[in-house]
Order: sequence, then structure tokens, then C-alpha cells
Amino acid sequence: CRDDLPRQAESEVSEKYRGFLGLCSHEYFHTWNVKRIRPLALAEADLSSEAYTRQLWIFEGITSYFDDLSLLRCGLIDTESYLELLARVFTRVLRGEGRHKQSLADSSFDAWTKFYHQDENAPNAIVSYYTKGSLVALALDLTLRKVSEGKTSLDDVMRRLWAEYGQIDKPLADGEVEAICSDIAGVDLSGFFEMAIRGYEDPDWSGLLAGFGIDMRLRSAQSDTDLGGRAKPQSDDGRVIPWLGARLINAAGQCKVANVFDSGPAQHAGISAGDIVLAMDGIKVIPASVDARIRTLEVGQHVDMHVFRRDELMQFSVTLNAAPQTTCGLVVRDDVTDDVIAHRDDWLRSI
Repeated sequence: CRDDLPRQAESEVSEKYRGFLGLCSHEYFHTWNVKRIRPLALAEADLSSEAYTRQLWIFEGITSYFDDLSLLRCGLIDTESYLELLARVFTRVLRGEGRHKQSLADSSFDAWTKFYHQDENAPNAIVSYYTKGSLVALALDLTLRKVSEGKTSLDDVMRRLWAEYGQIDKPLADGEVEAICSDIAGVDLSGFFEMAIRGYEDPDWSGLLAGFGIDMRLRSAQSDTDLGGRAKPQSDDGRVIPWLGARLINAAGQCKVANVFDSGPAQHAGISAGDIVLAMDGIKVIPASVDARIRTLEVGQHVDMHVFRRDELMQFSVTLNAAPQTTCGLVVRDDVTDDVIAHRDDWLRSI
């Protein structure tokens, strides 16, 4: 929209304009990765109805990895800005327990029935092939660079896909990207793909980033609007932050429970998505006041919540837990060897 565009008085790329540039970069990258390098399952499909593929982690995930990275490589944003964007993607992924219950391959295949028909339990049940797909692409890129001592990368994989598939309009079958990655790396990467694409585990993002002189630091969210990106915001005073384990929204002036997170305090107490919260400890609430009230309390304290559920008044006692440390910040380390700095620069700057 117009508000995303830069203004004459701005000396730096604004957050909104940065997001707009990322969107443009993403769609431009699709000119190659989707328009020409395309999955066999979609090339042969009748596109008047749903088509199914397990490869969207390639076509949307890898594209999502390169969209913001390309902004850095072409000089539109700096390293700090890129790492902030990357840390926010980590935050979105780490806050969803669904990544331990749905694989990336299944997320792709179930896109029509689950990803585009999300319900209130989606954060607990599904994972995005966009966001986690981009982080698996990051892990794959860093793994290729690591095992080859900087001689190969995901850039080389994309060049080969273009030469052997895109340029000659040959659709890409399942497993062919994985085979190309192993061939380029010179080592068998099948274990990586079983874990990252068809399994439910997270790659060792922290360890991989450390090998390139980047510290991955996790902390608790400072507020409901804390999207991550910074290792330690100014509002972080070091105290352990209590957590309700639910997301509240304003629904026509009412405080509605939008999501209840697995194994959290709200779920243990019996609160459900769709409940209308009336009061906390006898005081009327709105979503913002619940968040503010929770943060004045301590881990282990109890709060009494009155809610309406299908017009029935109910009361729950919630014992607050420590907020999970799933908010990410990425920090460039200076106390690393010249080789590490060279590999980091090659990753962030090469095309």
C-alpha cells in the first residue's frame, strides 16, 4: 500500500518499506524458482482443481530464504537489518509447537486442507512451509558451505537447477533437489533431509550459525507485540516473565481467547479458544490489560479468570508459568578467526 513506500525525509529504509522490498524480491525470485524451475506434480496437474505436492518447501521455502538475503546482497539493507529480519522468522517458527507434529513435506501436501484452512489450534498442529522452509534452506546453505569448506553453497544448487531444469523447461521430480545437494556437497545429505523435511526435529540452527560467527540468542517475549529481532531490547530488565499460554484478541469489543497453546497454563486450567474473558481477579479486562496485568505478577502466582463459554459463566484458576524463550535475536561476533569472517562474508555477500 502507499504507506509502505519511502518518504523524501527518510534517510534509511523504513520497516514497512523493507517489508515491501522483501515481497517484491520474493515474487521476482519466483520468475526462476516456480515459473521455470517447477515441480513435476504441478506441471502435469489439471490446474482447474487442487494439485498436491510435497515440494513447496523448495519453491516457497527456498524463495523465502533468498528474498531478504537478496536485499542484503544487493545493498538495499545492511547486515544488522537482515539479521533482524531473519531473527523474526526464527521467532515465528519457534513459537509454534506444530513444527514438532507436522513435517515440512506434509505441510506442503496438506496446504489446501490445513495451511489455507487454519483453525484456532493451528499453532499447535501445523507448520508453515514458508517460514520453516526458509530456515531449513538456511540450514542447508550453511551445511553445504560447512562440509565443502566454503567451496559450494545453495547458490550453486540453484544455478544447477536452472541449467538442468529451468533453462530446458524440465519439471522437477521428488527427490531430485536432494540428490543434487548431495552431489554438489560431495557427501550424503539424506540424513539431513529425513530430519528436516520428513521429520519433526529442528536443524541445529544455533550450531550452524555459530560456525559463521553469528550468535543465536533466545529470550522471553517482552510483550504481545514483541516480534523478536533484537537479542535484548531496552525493556528487558532480566526478570523471569510470567506467561498465560493464550493469545487474546479484541473481538467486537470483547476480550476473546483466540488460541490456547499446548501444555501452557491456560490449557492446564481448562480455558478454551473462543472463551470470552470478562474479568481477571475480579477486575474487568481488555486484551491489553490482561497482558499488562500478567506482567506485574510472578511465575507460580494464581489468577482467577471469569469467562463466558457459549453463554455459560465459568471460573478458572490459572497458575502462571515462565514465558518460553522462543524470541530470537542474532548477533554478529567479532572475536572469531579470519577464516570464519571470510566464510560469513561469502555467505552474506556472494551471489
